[in-house]
Amino acid sequence: MAHYDDDLLDEDDLDDGDDLDLEDDWAEDEDDALAEPSAPAEDLEPWVPQAGDAPDPFADQPDARQQALAPLLDRGGRNLTWSSLRFLRGTGDEKLDLILSLPDPARAVQAMAPEEFVLLIKEIGLNDAGDLLSLASPRQLQASLDLDAWLAGELDTQAVSEWLLTAEDAGKDVIDRFVAAQDDGLLSFYLGQSLKVVILTEDDMEGDIPDDAEVFTSPDNAFQLIGNADDPNLTAVRQVLASVWRQSAARGRALLLATRWELPAQLEEDVLQLRNARLEEIGFLDREEALQVYSYRDAHAWKRELHARYRGTAASEPETLQPYLPEDVPVRLGLALREVRDGGFLGRVMAHLPEGDVVRLRLALVRLGYTLQSARAERPSAVDELSRWSMHALMTASMGLEFLSDADVTYAGLLLNVLPLRELFTAGHSLVLVEAQRARKLRHQLGGTAGLDRLETVDAQLVRGLTLAFPQYGHDDKSEPVATLDELAVIRQRLSAIAAVVLMGQTLSAGDLTATAPLPLRALVGTAIAWQLVTGEPKLAPLDRATFQAFLQRGFEGQLGGRQVNTDLRRALIRALLTRPDLSDEDVVALTAFLETTLDRLADELGGLDPESAVDLRYVGEGLRVAVAV
Repeated sequence: MAHYDDDLLDEDDLDDGDDLDLEDDWAEDEDDALAEPSAPAEDLEPWVPQAGDAPDPFADQPDARQQALAPLLDRGGRNLTWSSLRFLRGTGDEKLDLILSLPDPARAVQAMAPEEFVLLIKEIGLNDAGDLLSLASPRQLQASLDLDAWLAGELDTQAVSEWLLTAEDAGKDVIDRFVAAQDDGLLSFYLGQSLKVVILTEDDMEGDIPDDAEVFTSPDNAFQLIGNADDPNLTAVRQVLASVWRQSAARGRALLLATRWELPAQLEEDVLQLRNARLEEIGFLDREEALQVYSYRDAHAWKRELHARYRGTAASEPETLQPYLPEDVPVRLGLALREVRDGGFLGRVMAHLPEGDVVRLRLALVRLGYTLQSARAERPSAVDELSRWSMHALMTASMGLEFLSDADVTYAGLLLNVLPLRELFTAGHSLVLVEAQRARKLRHQLGGTAGLDRLETVDAQLVRGLTLAFPQYGHDDKSEPVATLDELAVIRQRLSAIAAVVLMGQTLSAGDLTATAPLPLRALVGTAIAWQLVTGEPKLAPLDRATFQAFLQRGFEGQLGGRQVNTDLRRALIRALLTRPDLSDEDVVALTAFLETTLDRLADELGGLDPESAVDLRYVGEGLRVAVAV
């Protein structure tokens, strides 16, 4: 396949400060005239298929790009964001108003990185984005479908139609430039999803046409086009054909011939490869490759290696390249970082770095956000998800850097010269994976996901979140990736406490919790406490009526209605249940707290019962396992 001609845009258009006339630059002279309705094929110039990057008026002109974006940028300070607060923090409508108020909005829009142009449109809302589409460059228009019209490796024809109809609403010139910016293969595949193409010659006439079909001919009367009248994409398909023929009858015929003869699966694969290559250039990786950033590496061993190699040195080794992006990477507005407020430890380190390093780190952080977006979001254009994953990228990389550097800001600055952000992210994520593995072990010991019901609700939520494919920390809808080493320390402490309680449950159940009744651990332990008090031996068998009444009599003191567990007895019970020699000091602390809580709950549930009166065991509650049928 031939590629777009990079010379179609004259660089002089950028140097004199005039608005870019993309329509004149984009179409070649021989494509401007419409074919006559019955123009024979031999009278048309052969069409060279369009494939590859559409023209970017600022390609290889970083200074001109930065100058054009200057009204929207504020490069001062050493914070993680670099767009002006007015632009970065504003709503989509406020951003649009600011752009349209500039003296030369077209120049500023076309200077945007292609993915940020698309993200801005998604933030504004596609239905309100006609003004921006009218100002866009061919590369940005092409990126619109690259980023927003593919889902799990398949073309989303409805999304393509939505973009086309938005462009058509903005004017014929806008949809003409939008269609002109797309690969021929993509347009042919899109047309083929809605149309059956018949070449109007005697040899190619086909069988009966369904009565409910919508049938029309191409503008040159050379093709019969058959579609489903109920197809929601048919209106946009007609707009594509009209636009193509307004610009080039030769291209129109080439698209329909490809639609007629190319194998759809092969055509889609070819188009997808071109699209993926373009996305990789701007930082959006193939999902399988992007997921590698979530791989595991022993962070403790890695820290020792780095310490032995770099600790105490004044700078990185000679000829060591800074592991970030080159200086000529297109300027970004920072839309991916618009939710960033606190950079954590990484933000503190950046305050001590030279300005040039800060700029490179910002760009690297944007790219890392794009990598996580590639791994986690349904489509790269999911602007709300991008904010979340960019924050995840920042905080996890910050956590990795803080761990590897032992929170030494000076040493951390040195490590930033030798470790890419994605490796720092992997270090931070690996620390989370260690705790996630502990959570998976606990889940297994409890008998699987259903066994988590044995835990207290907050503990079950913790284990459940950590055992997801991508570990989460928090409660239900508020769950987020682990963000700091402090959060990780809390998780580690809570898992240790849960593990100690599970260990007690296993001890009481002879090592197999799954063989016991599906009751919460506190109910099993409460039952063991009752048997320990009455018989001197903790066990999990249901309490009979006599044992239960004896427990009420011996276990509580005080006035009826508010009786509490006997203080001396409380201490004796806790000592009796903490007899395993392999318990660590941390286990003892955790189990003691759990037993104290269990006893308090027993007092709340049973302290109001009269020990001298017969109790209906059906109404004992959930704190004990009782033999109701007694």
